[in-house]
Amino acid sequence: MKKKVLALLLTLVMIFTFASCGSDDSQAGQDSYNLKFSIAGSEAIPMNQLWQEYADKITEATDGQVEFTFYFDSTLLEANSAYAQLVSGIADIGDIHRYASDGFNILEKWKGLTMGTPVEAQVDMAKQLFEDFPELQEEISGVHSLAFAFDGGTYNLLTTDTPVESVDDMKGLVIWCEADFNDFIEGLGATPVNTPWSEVYSSLQKNMYDGLLIAAETLESSNFAEVCSYVTMIDLNYLAAPGHFMNLDTWNSLPEDIQAVFNDPEIVGFIEDEREAISHSTDADSIAWAQENYGTTVIELDDATRQEFIDVLNESKKNIAAEFDSQGLPGTELLEAIEKYSKEYE
Repeated sequence: MKKKVLALLLTLVMIFTFASCGSDDSQAGQDSYNLKFSIAGSEAIPMNQLWQEYADKITEATDGQVEFTFYFDSTLLEANSAYAQLVSGIADIGDIHRYASDGFNILEKWKGLTMGTPVEAQVDMAKQLFEDFPELQEEISGVHSLAFAFDGGTYNLLTTDTPVESVDDMKGLVIWCEADFNDFIEGLGATPVNTPWSEVYSSLQKNMYDGLLIAAETLESSNFAEVCSYVTMIDLNYLAAPGHFMNLDTWNSLPEDIQAVFNDPEIVGFIEDEREAISHSTDADSIAWAQENYGTTVIELDDATRQEFIDVLNESKKNIAAEFDSQGLPGTELLEAIEKYSKEYE
């Protein structure tokens, strides 16, 4: 009799135990995902901080099913082969907004081709161009695009010891830039270099370069105010584009409800809108900070002098378009569309 009572009690305990487990763990039976997110720049850069906020929103919207591990300063994907390494699965998500030649043609020089466009057109025009030109869609078909939130911003010239007050002052200088701008820098009479972002500060510090073409917010976020004494305000904006991509195998492994979170217009809109706003708002603050803390000299150009830079830029864009034409790509057609849409924003 005692044995029967004991067996009954044990059975009841097991039943309540299983019931308790089921009620406490609402995620039981659901897979969890920890995605490796490779970033080219440092954690201090405002753009990269926004992507961490974006990741937090994904984690919250999936009730913790999706989490992220961030790797900054190209410590996971190499800067010059990031796309190929992302496709191979070394990372789940890659910051490929500094396009390298592996995997890209038109997008490799996207910034150089779209520089000089109106600030107000930054995201909307880019989306229109991707809709109009299937060749652009084809270039990102091997990955899943998260948003049109790669930079899109205004670039200026930061120089170490040489004040640049005219196009003539550029002659003979060695200027770091993204590969998109090689044609422009060469047109100005300078020599472009495209070493990995993580090496730029030390190269400036060692006087290997005379300066760089970049957003002025990096005076503070990347400490360039410590090594660059001058900022020449050429104020040239370029269009946004997809630049943060997910490996396709990773994307296809996610269930539809989680894919829907990544595609949620509110979440995509957050990173696109915030990135668009911050790409301009932080420049003035960083310049003021650099002036106060390092005595940085800001060189404002008159309209005629700035137009000289724009004239060189426009010639470089024609050269880029002609190069694409020779490859059977719609270079001139794309450039004409950019000019047409730009006028609509004026």
